[in-house]
Amino acid sequence: MRTIENYSHNIGEMVVYRKQGIYEITGIKEQIIGGAKKDYYVLSSVYDKNATVYVPVDSESLVSQMEPMLSKDEIHAIIDISEENSVNWLENTAERALYFDEIMKSGDLTKILAMLKMFILRKESADKKSNRTFARDEKVYAAAQKAVTEAFAYPLGIDKTQVIPYITDRVNSNL
Repeated sequence: MRTIENYSHNIGEMVVYRKQGIYEITGIKEQIIGGAKKDYYVLSSVYDKNATVYVPVDSESLVSQMEPMLSKDEIHAIIDISEENSVNWLENTAERALYFDEIMKSGDLTKILAMLKMFILRKESADKKSNRTFARDEKVYAAAQKAVTEAFAYPLGIDKTQVIPYITDRVNSNL
């Protein structure tokens, strides 16, 4: 690996890549792919030591998906704003799947957190029969939980398992 000057990101920088997790830029490496030499940012996941992503330094569309990690103040703002957002449960399974997919694809953590809260409240509801979920719903719930916990845990300096209690404490202290 080598260090190269004049790139938009630095080795050692922490970024959120494609809104799917926090990575450390651990180097810049020259690779030969298809006979062409290119430099790539080497991103190492902070949560999965076996996950490494190579991002071409000259690909504006991919490099633009390397975003700064959230600050504690930004996380608090997301939690507070998510209280004002509501995500509704749609009874039609196909419509619900499209609605939830749209929220996840947006990458908007205030909406994703609002959706996650809706799932948690449904799971805690006393009327379990009317709160039937399907495998697709559980998959979206898991993806929402992963997106929120991974985006919040590292900047807050807490374990991923402590993110939901942290959010709950924050919401309750604002009541």
